[in-house]
This record gives sequence, C-alpha cells and structure tokens, in this order.
Amino acid sequence: MKRIWVSLMIAITACSAHAKRVTCKHFATQAEAQAYMEKYKAYHLDGDHDGEACECLPGGSSHGLARCRR
Repeated sequence: MKRIWVSLMIAITACSAHAKRVTCKHFATQAEAQAYMEKYKAYHLDGDHDGEACECLPGGSSHGLARCRR
C-alpha cells in the first residue's frame, strides 16, 4: 500500500510540474517562442492562428506595432 501511495504522489508531482502554462513572457525572442511552440505543440502561443508564435516579441513580424503595446 505504501508503494502505491508513493507512486501516486510522484505522479501527481510530475503532472503539476507541467501544469504551468508557458506564455510569451517566458521568452526573449520570437524565434525562441516559435521553437518551443513547434517542439511542444504549444499552439496557444499563436494567438491569431497564423503559424507565428509571439509575434510581438523581438524578431516577430509585429514587433514594435501599437497593437503589441499593452
């Protein structure tokens, strides 16, 4: 019973470590965000669904535009 409990706790801990949602704020450049999105299928980083992650970051197609300043 103790082994089952320990295994369950390890599984819960492992799942909660991945539960934190990565956002554009976690990246310094658009290229970093793009690589992450493609590797981990983190499509939530592409807000307008055009295939470009975090385009307001340096190197992105919208960097510096007024719509990126919030």
